[in-house]
Parts: sequence; structure tokens; C-alpha cells
Amino acid sequence: MRTIIIGAGRVGSHLAKILSSENHDVVVIDPSPEICDWMEEHMDIMAIQGYGTDINLLKQAKIDQADMLLAVSNSDEVNLVACEMAQMYGVPHKIARVRNSHFYTDPPQLSVDKFHVDIVIHPEEETAQEVVRLIKRSTASEVYDFANGHVQLVGIRLDMHSPLSGKNLIEIARENPELKFRIVAIFRNNRTIIPSGKDYLVRRDEVFFIAKTEEISKIVTLAGKAEAKIEKVMILGGGKMGRSVARLLEKEKDIEIKLIESNPEKTQVVAEQLEQTLVIQGDGRDIDLLGSEGIMEMDAFIALTSDEETNLLTALLAKHLGVKRTIVLINQENYLPIMAPIGIDAAVNTNLVTSNVILRFIRRGDVVSVTSIPGLDAEVLEFLAHKSSRIIGSPLKKVKIPQGSIVGAVTRGEEVIIPTGDTMIEPEDKVIIFALPEAIAAVEKMF
Repeated sequence: MRTIIIGAGRVGSHLAKILSSENHDVVVIDPSPEICDWMEEHMDIMAIQGYGTDINLLKQAKIDQADMLLAVSNSDEVNLVACEMAQMYGVPHKIARVRNSHFYTDPPQLSVDKFHVDIVIHPEEETAQEVVRLIKRSTASEVYDFANGHVQLVGIRLDMHSPLSGKNLIEIARENPELKFRIVAIFRNNRTIIPSGKDYLVRRDEVFFIAKTEEISKIVTLAGKAEAKIEKVMILGGGKMGRSVARLLEKEKDIEIKLIESNPEKTQVVAEQLEQTLVIQGDGRDIDLLGSEGIMEMDAFIALTSDEETNLLTALLAKHLGVKRTIVLINQENYLPIMAPIGIDAAVNTNLVTSNVILRFIRRGDVVSVTSIPGLDAEVLEFLAHKSSRIIGSPLKKVKIPQGSIVGAVTRGEEVIIPTGDTMIEPEDKVIIFALPEAIAAVEKMF
């Protein structure tokens, strides 16, 4: 499949890396000559220097032969016009990242339909939804939905008193026969482990469980944590994402929301837009302000400013003052693995959220979706099994699953199956697999 990517920032380069590894014929267009040189040298990807609205460059990228165009530059205008030009050349699938809120008002002041965009990605809104999922699943550091929300993958960090510490996976399964789940990964000392039944869990491990969504609360209890009820939330930052999170939380019952914004003009605008949120003008780094606004009574503190140092410092301060749940917006992806060790409960990254959303929309043959997890050197892949797939026809214990991968869940129509060694994959099953990068090619061959 030939894919043209407009923009080679963090989102574009992440998508290029994944799609190239899955044998897409990828061409990237970006105005930076340094980025283009780097991508050609390190990724073995054709990179063209310039703007995605230049028809000559699009012809050079063979747009008339393209199956898909992903417009993810930092300019909404470039992304939309590139999709319009792709439509002229008959490109079947066009996805654009669009940030301008004018496209999302009701009714929209501008319509993306005029630009022939098939799918529009709104990064701030998608990240806000991720934050709300983390609030709802208050003990998890990561939460991911699969199979239309019927299956969840959650990451839970084991504390000193977790009853799972010191036990191997066989013991845990034997002691909890009524619970259907799989532990698909362990993150320990900055290393991702795809476990076997003989692997032991130790305190400070971040353990990734996959199960039916309705079973997750029982798994949280199993890990020695309790789902704390979130009734009071403080949000720092009244930008697009802060407002989106507040709007989503306003739909939840019995949640008291306070939002702090430092800019006086923006504070007034935000206060007019939100109906059930108390909007406060002030510096969120001011401990006296936080104290007077009841920071110590809060169940959750969410730092969503554009300054990640402010986000980190205020979240750590909130944690020090006894707030149970802290969530921060982090732009630097290399910071994500250190969040839990320094005391932050969860972190979100807009670029990774955007990439994952786009990958969920892309259908690449038998790969239904691909999800990257911040800080983990692994991916979650959802495959569609066919009659010719090597994984079907035998119990999983007799199938040679590639080293560095594990089958986490199977969906068969509306049925969710947490597999055992006796499970047999059938044609048209969707199979969720957790895999290290070196195992992905071998996993793909099974399907």
C-alpha cells in the first residue's frame, strides 16, 4: 500500500516508522531538509523536502498511485488543502489532523466536508477523552480500549503491599480461577518483559492486564488497590484540552470541578463556555492559591498547561499535599517512563494519542488496529484471522507463538475470550496480541 504522509513531526515520523515496518510504501513530505535527510538515512523512507500543498511535490510522491494520504503537519490549512488535492487524484483514503475549533462548533463555522477529508482527527479532544478514561479508572497508569470497548488493557503499578508481589503468573491464575484475565507485559527497570507463567511480579512493576471491561475493577482489587471514587477534580490550564476535559467531566454525575487559568482574558472566556465548572484566575504554582481553593480536599489534580515543567511541578506539589490521583500532559515522550518513579500517577502525550487514533482507523489487510504504549518498547496489535492463517486449527499451546509476543484476548462476534492453552482460534476471530518490535514480523506471518 502506498501511503503519503504530510508532515514529519512526532506524529508523522511515528506513523512512518510503524507503516514502513508493516511494508507500506511510505513517502514523507516535510519542509525541513534536516528531518528529510534523517528519515531517509535512518528509516529508509523516501522523504521529499517541501510543503504538502505543492502539486509538483505530490506528483513526485506519485500521488496518482497512492492508496492513502495522512495529513498531520502543524498547519490545518496545509492538511486540508493536501486532502483536497489528493481527492483530485483519486486517493481513496484521506485523514487530516485539524486543531482549529471552528471546525468543531455546532453547527461548524467551516466544514471539512468541502475538503473531502474522510477522517478528521482532533488531537486535543482525543487526549481529553484519554484523560477522562484515566480518571474513571482511577488506579490505572494506562487504559486502552479494544473490541469497541468490550476489552480493556490497563497498566497498574504494584505498590509495596500488593498481594501479587512475589508471586509468579501461574500462582496468580491458580489462586483466582473465577477471574478471566491475562498479564501480557511487565515494565520493570525501564525494560519491557513479555512474561511466561514462571515469571514473578515484584513491587514497583507496572503490570499490564487485559480482560473484559467489566472485569477490570476486580483485577484492580486483585492487585491490592481500590478504585477511589472521584468526586472533586482540579484542572490546571484553560486551554483547548483543559476546557475539553472539563466539558467531558461535566457530563459525569456528582463531580465537582475547579479550573485554574493564569490569563485573565482567557479566564473570562473559559468561564462563559463552561456551565458547571468553577473557573478561577490565578497562578497554579502558587501554593497559597491552591490551598485556599481546597487542593487538599481534591480527589484528582490534572495539569494540562502548555508548559510541562509547570505540569510536573504542580502535580508533584498536589501529590505532596495528599491528592490521590495526578495526571499530567507531557510533550517530551522520553519523559514518560520516569513519571511513575517520581510519583506521577499517569501522563498523556498528545502526539502518541493522535498516532494511535489514526492507526486505529487505518485498515492494513489483516491488521485491524495498532496501539503504541508510552514508555514501553512494545505494541498491541489486533489481527483478523482467516482460514489460511497459521494460528487457526490447533490449540494455542500447540501453536508456535513467536518469542517476544503473547496472545491477550480473542473476540468472536460479541463474545470476548481470554485465551488459555486449549483455546482454538477460528476464522474471522479478532486476536489481540502484545508484541516486542522484533517479534512483530513473525506475528504478522501467523495471520
